[in-house]
Amino acid sequence: MRATRQTWWVWARFEAGLSGLSEWSSALLFGGFLIWFVGWTTFVGLVLSAVVNEADRAAMATAAGRLMPAVGVLFALLTAFVITNQWNRSRSAEGTVGCEADAAIRLALASQSPGIDGERVRLLLVRYLQAVLEIEWDTLQHERAGSPQAAAALSQLERVVRVDATAPGVGTAVSADALAAAEGVAVSRRDRLNLSGHGLPAPLFLLAFVSGVVLCLNAIAVAVGLDDWVTIIIGGLVVLIALDLALVVAISDPFRGPMRILPTPIEEVLGELEEGRFGTVALSQDPNFSHEEGGRTPRAR
Repeated sequence: MRATRQTWWVWARFEAGLSGLSEWSSALLFGGFLIWFVGWTTFVGLVLSAVVNEADRAAMATAAGRLMPAVGVLFALLTAFVITNQWNRSRSAEGTVGCEADAAIRLALASQSPGIDGERVRLLLVRYLQAVLEIEWDTLQHERAGSPQAAAALSQLERVVRVDATAPGVGTAVSADALAAAEGVAVSRRDRLNLSGHGLPAPLFLLAFVSGVVLCLNAIAVAVGLDDWVTIIIGGLVVLIALDLALVVAISDPFRGPMRILPTPIEEVLGELEEGRFGTVALSQDPNFSHEEGGRTPRAR
């Protein structure tokens, strides 16, 4: 049991380090990988040139050349799988943020319907979106994503919408639209939190990284046994491998790093609400009133 815990701790530390790398800027990330790969491959090439004699270089180049297609295909498949998986995850996160903004717009439109206390619903929606942007969005970079303030604001919003939508005299269509919109906001938030804080799996990245290193070693062995001009071609391959792995890290987490998802759709909805596009909200900010189970009760002075 102790060994298992230590193993998980090592993997967790490695994935935390990987997540830290994903926060670097594009220039630092690509430059760092490029310098590291070019540096050690140049050193290995010089060592092989000094150690391996002329007679053995041709045999080494032949053996390494035979392995190049297999290792190259393995590296290409691994990195293609990782990049596709992480890119789809990033696009899914972007779609989730868009769905949350769309649900907020539908709720704002439903708040204009007869029988719904639109001013109060819009105020609570504004408070929720503010909590998401000002507090909760920064937590999406960590495994324990979410904020109590946003959760409380959403809970109060759902409660008020449910009470208003099920009140006597409210039309069926209005009730269904309001309840569906409120549910859409809650579901989108849950999906957004589920997608956050989980970066690139450490074993998957290590497998791609090791295959890239092995491919570089084979390329160096081939270059040492051939003419100098071949070194330029091999050097291009090394650069491509470094940039490929840097791209894997850059898109490893949808809510951090140079290619992170931005809360632009939510910001636009909040701006439209505050501008009064869907109706006023200012009167509901009267400090003499509070909301309890969908009813408005005066506060004690």
